[in-house]
Amino acid sequence: MPDYLNELETFWNEFAEEYEMIQQESIFPITEELRDFLLAENLLPCQTFLDLAGGSGRYLSTIKAYVQKYDLVDLSAEMLKLAADKSNSNVQLIKNDQKKFLSQNKERYNIVFSAMNPALQTKEELLAFCQASHDWCLILRVVTDEDQIFSPYEEKNSDLLLNDRYKTFLNELNIPYRTKKFAYTNCEEITRDFFQEYFMDDFSSTELAEITEKTFGNKLKKWNQQFLDFELIYFHVPKTYNEIGF
Repeated sequence: MPDYLNELETFWNEFAEEYEMIQQESIFPITEELRDFLLAENLLPCQTFLDLAGGSGRYLSTIKAYVQKYDLVDLSAEMLKLAADKSNSNVQLIKNDQKKFLSQNKERYNIVFSAMNPALQTKEELLAFCQASHDWCLILRVVTDEDQIFSPYEEKNSDLLLNDRYKTFLNELNIPYRTKKFAYTNCEEITRDFFQEYFMDDFSSTELAEITEKTFGNKLKKWNQQFLDFELIYFHVPKTYNEIGF
């Protein structure tokens, strides 16, 4: 395995428990709402389902009941251990990196799905992703992640724009696609002290005092509204592509 893949696997192995805790603590019902949408669109139930870069199986728990064969592929052994706790006899957990799996795998799935996939960046990677399906491809990403208090002082995450990149690729390939937005909001109270501690290493003491005053005024606490939007891109792979390739 190349050094960069070893480093990547080590990172995700070490982060696996914390990642799973973050997923479990999430208050946003994206897994249930995605399942309900796929059922309403008659994409589920299906016979074969590939969850690429599936991690600890966030979507496994809600979708597996509607799939005869659910394959989850991930590079991290520790992530797969966590996914195993959510598995049943219809689930196959596959330890492999995405590029190698897609290049060697001969099976074509009814649905190829990936959520928040860090290894899906280029047109070539998207094409390989598409070729694993003989029916539907589903790509789910967060496209909006901002709040009223912290976001004005943070750099925008470039990964939030990846869905726009995929759409450009699909347009260039003349593959029609549809989208579905899942929008969530949450409100929590933030203290002045927590705000200052959060940005302590990002600003000088003078700058931090200025933005704290601008944000809180003379208040010790303030309500902070968060906006989180997931967008699903879903499209049917043309049969001609299955027959002759891209």
